[in-house]
Amino acid sequence: MRVTNTMLVNQAVAAMQSALARIGLSQARMATGRQLQSPADDPAGQAAATRIQSRLDAMAQLKRQAQGAQSMLTADDQAMAQLREILARADELAVSGASDGKSAADRTAIASEVNGLLEETVGAANTLEDSRYLFGGRETLTAPMTVTRDAAGNITAAAWNPRGVDGAVTVEVDEGVMMQTNVGGTAVFGAATDPTFVPTLLISLRDALVSNDATGVRNVIDGLKSAESRLADPSAAVGGRLRQIDQTLANLDTKTTGAQAALSAILDADVGRVATELSQQQLMYQASLSAAAQAIQPSLLEFLK
Repeated sequence: MRVTNTMLVNQAVAAMQSALARIGLSQARMATGRQLQSPADDPAGQAAATRIQSRLDAMAQLKRQAQGAQSMLTADDQAMAQLREILARADELAVSGASDGKSAADRTAIASEVNGLLEETVGAANTLEDSRYLFGGRETLTAPMTVTRDAAGNITAAAWNPRGVDGAVTVEVDEGVMMQTNVGGTAVFGAATDPTFVPTLLISLRDALVSNDATGVRNVIDGLKSAESRLADPSAAVGGRLRQIDQTLANLDTKTTGAQAALSAILDADVGRVATELSQQQLMYQASLSAAAQAIQPSLLEFLK
């Protein structure tokens, strides 16, 4: 077969185009730091990278959920700490008000502070975190505790949402690991029918103080201590969950770091190696240009220009 000038030109142009394509790919890898510029570069590697990226996305979502659970549990803990302080202060006031040395005026003054503690208690029961009620069970958008007031605006009774305030709210914080993020309202404040229901205790204490009834004041003291003791179990449960969340977040960070390293091994270019390849490709391209110039007649080269 006779080799014509046209064949030489076509072969030279094809070789230069192939060399330019390799140079362009290397330049893209240098610019982006990515080994894979398209799925065609390494179909198996691209498939593996897609699987790893999906896992990273799932772990990022789990981390957001775990952090949300941490925020809710921290708010639970703070609300219970507030209630514990309220009960401790109410107990101090009850002991003071039960003293035979207190006058009616003294007890009326103490009753005013107790009334303030009652308002704080209702506020704690209706604590919001991220626009959700902490102690409302699954009824997170409805205030869990409602009150009845007299003409003077004083609370005379309190009641829970009849739809319930003890439903568990759970969220997945790790693969297959569910975490309860709330505490039942009755576990913290007591059931409305329970004699140690915190609002009822404070109403009874306030009214006994206003009536200058020392015996009635004394009768509330044991109930206040029982209400304070009731906080031990939910507080311990929340503390345990917070510790578990801390460990879960640490585990997610570890798994995320491992997956990111695996993804980097597939996608990231070895910049040093790519730079060497680019230099070699540029030299080869220059060599191909020189070879083409010698093989093709100058008149033809002028024509191609």
